[in-house]
Amino acid sequence: MKRHILCLVLLTSLMPGCTWVKNDLTAESIIANAIEAYGGEEALRGISSKTIQGTTLIYIYDSLFRSSPYLSYEKSPSKSHYVSPPGGEGYGERLIFASNGSSSWTQNDGALHPYRQPPEEHRNSGGEDFPYLFTLEERGVAVQYIETISEEGLTLHRVDYISENSTQEVYFNASTWLIFKMRRYIETSQGRAENIRFYRDYRDVSGTRVSFRTESFFPPRELDVHLINKMEINTPLDDSLFEFPEAPELTVTELDRFTGSYRISAETTIQIVRENSTLLVSVNDGPGVAAQIVAPDFLMYRDGVGDGSRVANVFIKTDSNNKDYLEHTLRKETVAAYKN
Repeated sequence: MKRHILCLVLLTSLMPGCTWVKNDLTAESIIANAIEAYGGEEALRGISSKTIQGTTLIYIYDSLFRSSPYLSYEKSPSKSHYVSPPGGEGYGERLIFASNGSSSWTQNDGALHPYRQPPEEHRNSGGEDFPYLFTLEERGVAVQYIETISEEGLTLHRVDYISENSTQEVYFNASTWLIFKMRRYIETSQGRAENIRFYRDYRDVSGTRVSFRTESFFPPRELDVHLINKMEINTPLDDSLFEFPEAPELTVTELDRFTGSYRISAETTIQIVRENSTLLVSVNDGPGVAAQIVAPDFLMYRDGVGDGSRVANVFIKTDSNNKDYLEHTLRKETVAAYKN
C-alpha cells in the first residue's frame, strides 16, 4: 500500500499542472522556455531588421474613434521608426516615434512636425522586443516568479520585471510559453492608472513567432488594437530613416523676423528673442525655452514641463497690409498674434 501511495505521489509531481511542478518554476526557467517558443536564441538574435505594415484601431467607450494605417521599422541594435498614418506631405497631425539608438524624436501632442525628445525620454529597446528576453541584467531589470493563475481558460505563469522605477507583470502561457498578457501602472493627468496589453494571433514569420494582434487597454475606457497586415524580416533599411530631420540654418534676418513680444490672448503674452543663432521663447515673462527651427516661417517650442506640457506650433505670416504676425497653435487652439 505504501508503495502505491509513493508511486502516486511521484506520478503526480510530474504532471504539468501539479503543485510540485509549480513550486519548481523560476523566472529564469520560464524565460528560457519562452526563448525556445519564440524560435530559439539563434533565430531571434539573427533578426537584424523588421518592416511592418499594419492598422491601428482606437476605441473610446466601446465606439470606434479612429482607424489608421501605420508603418513600423526596426533595425538592430536599437533603431526604430513608427509613423501613423504613413505618407502625407507638408505639416499635419500624425504620430511618429523614432530613435537612432542614442536619441529619440517624435511627433505627438498636436505638433505639426517632429521634434527632439529630452534625454530622459529616450527609449532604447536594445534591438529586441520588450520584455527583453536576453538583456535583462544589462538593463538593471530583476525578474521574479510570482504565481500561476487561470484566465480565459488558460494557465498563465506570472513573472515580474522589476526595475528601479517600475514593475511590469508578464504573463506567459503555460501551454505555449508565449507571452499572453502584460500589466503595469502608468502615470496620467488623472493619477496612477492600470495599463494592460494582450498578445494574440501568433503566427510564424521566418521561423519566429510573432503576435499579429495586440490589444492595449488605457483608463478610463480606451482600447488600442494594433493589427499586423504584413511583416518582413531582415530587409535592408537605410540608417537615414532613423535620424532626426535636421532643420535649415536661418540667416540673422530670417531669425529676427520672429523676434518681438506678441499678445496671444488677454492673459498670455509670449516673447521671442534671439541669442546668436538660437531663438528663445518665454511665456508671460517666464524662463526662456529654446525653440526648434523647422523652416524660415515655422518654429516650435514646448509649453510647460513634464506630462502636462505640449508643443506649440508657431508660423510667421504676412497679412494683406504686408504686416508680419504669428499664427500660434497650442492644444489645437489657433490664434493670430501681432507684436505689441
